[in-house]
Amino acid sequence: MNERPGLAQNGATGPDAYRRLIDRLPVTMRPALNQQLSQWATLFPFEKHIVASLMKGVETLSPSGLGALTAPLWALETKMRVKDWNFSQAYDTIENASQLARSKYYGEWRREVQRVFDALNASVRDATPFHAKQARLMLLVLPRSLPVDAHSAWKQWGPRGHAVKISGDSERLCELVLKGLSSQAEGATQAARQGSFDSSDLWFIDAEAKLGSTLYHRSPIAASSLGYAALKPFRDRFLAELNKAPKNIRATDEIIASLRLESWDGWGLWPAEIANDPRLRKFVIDLFLSGNGALIFSNAFVEWAICEALRRARPQAIVARFGMRSKPKLFTSIAVFENQQKISSLPDVDDPENSAVDAAILARYAWLAASRYPEQEQTLCLCISEHQDTAYVIPPAGKNLGWNPELPIGPEELYSWLETFGVTHIQLSIP
Repeated sequence: MNERPGLAQNGATGPDAYRRLIDRLPVTMRPALNQQLSQWATLFPFEKHIVASLMKGVETLSPSGLGALTAPLWALETKMRVKDWNFSQAYDTIENASQLARSKYYGEWRREVQRVFDALNASVRDATPFHAKQARLMLLVLPRSLPVDAHSAWKQWGPRGHAVKISGDSERLCELVLKGLSSQAEGATQAARQGSFDSSDLWFIDAEAKLGSTLYHRSPIAASSLGYAALKPFRDRFLAELNKAPKNIRATDEIIASLRLESWDGWGLWPAEIANDPRLRKFVIDLFLSGNGALIFSNAFVEWAICEALRRARPQAIVARFGMRSKPKLFTSIAVFENQQKISSLPDVDDPENSAVDAAILARYAWLAASRYPEQEQTLCLCISEHQDTAYVIPPAGKNLGWNPELPIGPEELYSWLETFGVTHIQLSIP
């Protein structure tokens, strides 16, 4: 029996109740959780579900039970002298990460934090994420402009998949998938207004501006759509503000915090598909602040957006199109995120060969990111190289292709095969 009534028993849920539960946890566990609560309105349903499950785990344990679980971490924080640090409990900061990483107990600390999180989640019976058993689709497109090497592109993808030859125009396959998904999403728009479907279940991520011509000839649809090219005005302004940060951890934390809290609404820089979606605007800001080259390389933007969408939203379907990037210019520095268009008068020059290498590698990284999550078992991954009219197909776990991969397959036939798994149909399942 619990030693005191739980918050859920009193009918209290949501950020205010969760903050009181977080205060029962060790200090170094609090920043990430408190930061999520401060951004509650812009979290995706899956993120809210994860926080709620964790808080239910905290609430389920009696004070003595929680004390026993967290005692080793509290003791470790004492050895690390966390109370003497300038340690933010409200936000994850660079200074927090720096202080933790410099401690000789850092490795032990990581293991203890993971142990506590695992135990709290295990204590909740319904901690399994919703949607876990639904069929999912990841469609990755390497466009015709990128001369991907057909002999090496698929070698590192692993034994579960199959390289196949597409007879005819492989762009037709992407067109069929896009039209099918956008029609489904168009029909789900009314359901989204009623709360039975969420736009974070379907993502379109584009390095250039090619997907939009298929998606936006109709009325707006319930989907999360990001385009690197469309974000250029915002990227330029954001990069200029970010480059004001001095090479000082505390000052950089302050600038990053101000960029994260800035609404940016008054600048008129957001593309139409994002302008009225505060949650997606916040996703873009977080994406650019997390590094990984997403601000300055289109293909890095696509790959990192996929990874973050998977981590934060667990969508039913992702369609992502890589693209062409320019060659880095002489006497500029991409390492410090310089805007090469503004700092150099040299014209932009396309770099198809290296763009192809980047895109092929990053597409595989996106699949590896998906492989971290249990939903991957129900995911069908299809990576198309339009230049060679080939594809790499990874069926859901335990499923077979159903045809001889040595034989070419037409776009319509391959699309029909996708439909047999239900991956082109969006399910209305969010409560």
